[in-house]
Amino acid sequence: MLSVIVPSNNEESCIQNCLDAIVAQTDLPDGHGIQVIVAANGCTDQTVSLAQAKEVALKEAGFDLLVLDIPVGNKMNALNEGDAVARHATRVYLDADIVISPRVLTELSDLLAADKPVYASGAVRVPRSKSIISRAYAKVWTSLPFVRDGVPGIGLYAVNGLGRARWAEFPKIYGDDRFVRLQFKPHERLKTNATYDWPLPEGFANLVHVRHRWREGNVELAEAFPELEDNDSEFNKSFGNMLRLLKTPFSSAVFVTVYLVSNARARRSKASGGFVWRRGR
Repeated sequence: MLSVIVPSNNEESCIQNCLDAIVAQTDLPDGHGIQVIVAANGCTDQTVSLAQAKEVALKEAGFDLLVLDIPVGNKMNALNEGDAVARHATRVYLDADIVISPRVLTELSDLLAADKPVYASGAVRVPRSKSIISRAYAKVWTSLPFVRDGVPGIGLYAVNGLGRARWAEFPKIYGDDRFVRLQFKPHERLKTNATYDWPLPEGFANLVHVRHRWREGNVELAEAFPELEDNDSEFNKSFGNMLRLLKTPFSSAVFVTVYLVSNARARRSKASGGFVWRRGR
């Protein structure tokens, strides 16, 4: 079956919603024994106790919960700590601010049952933001072919045992999702019909911060593992996509501004050697 690893750094505002969505999974076989590992790292809030409070509900739904209280705040280290205690070869890596719909784990399990290396994720859905800027950004971002038609795995990705064997430990880099995705060729990446909610950051400054970190991670990954770039399928800068921007001028202006500002900041931090682990949001 599955081991679900949830890296969590000061996630008291969302960890229970994340775990409640796991409790609510449907169509799983009786006695499925899915393992849920909350890899709390560097938490100074109530993330650990709130996660532990969900043990009874998870157990009643057939899940085994293990909460790790890791002193160091570092997502990659948390993923490695979670992997070290995972019982099942098939792994689901789930960010703590993600809410999965009821059939996600069932459909992931079906896709990952193949006798070949497989990477899988759900269909990403962006909940309506409070900020008009974030709503404008989302309108363009969700229309990009890679997001709309591909398997980006942002905040949620899963691999079977043969797929997990393609790398050892998670390296000391930013972009865990892209690092794992590029271990697989496009035809090896599968997507469920079931959806999951990935919340966009609220407001211009937070959007820039997250995209800045994402851009740093992409540059860092390309330098550390150039061989993986052959598996890239993020081709969003086509002429057709550029023309579509003209149809939504305000949203496109927001998207392009966030893109340019975050790229400029990423170049500056790269030049100054400013790559240090920090929260993505």
